[in-house]
Amino acid sequence: MDLISRVKGIVLAPREEWLMIEREGLSLGDLYLRYALILIVASSLARALGLLFFGFPMRHLGVGFSPASIGGWAFFEILVETGILFAAAFVVQYLAPRFGGRSDFLAANKLVVFSSTPGWLGGLLGIFPPLGALGGLLGLYGLYLFYLGAPVILNIPEEKKGSFLAVCLLVFLGLFLLMGLFLSPFHPGYS
Repeated sequence: MDLISRVKGIVLAPREEWLMIEREGLSLGDLYLRYALILIVASSLARALGLLFFGFPMRHLGVGFSPASIGGWAFFEILVETGILFAAAFVVQYLAPRFGGRSDFLAANKLVVFSSTPGWLGGLLGIFPPLGALGGLLGLYGLYLFYLGAPVILNIPEEKKGSFLAVCLLVFLGLFLLMGLFLSPFHPGYS
């Protein structure tokens, strides 16, 4: 799997890319080591560099962060985000049969990981913090990718994929809130 080709494919031609992903013999290790972790680290480093060089909107008031505190936050963010991916995949695997799909942990990981691509690309915009919100909006495209990929990767029937997405989305929102709770005390701007 070529990282750049996969990113371009899943973002620009997702229907075709999901078919390729479904046929591809990826291991869980390949999925995380050759794709997810690279994008998670790149996105986290971009946000860390954005904080380091531009700080928060209060930088003009003399509020700044040490490189060590920013680096620690970025490292912890990488660990938590990777854990959230696994948790989301467990949820997807558990819910899929309840919507007529198949229970397959590797397939659930593929769906969760590749659907997360736009969010990681959006995270790269964090290198310039004023664009960070735009990066968050890019992450919403991942919901559409999830919607397209669920029938292909987990055999969710077409008529149930909207309901499947809605239920998964509620659980994902809870996971992201937990991620925020875990990360906020470690954020350089937390007081």
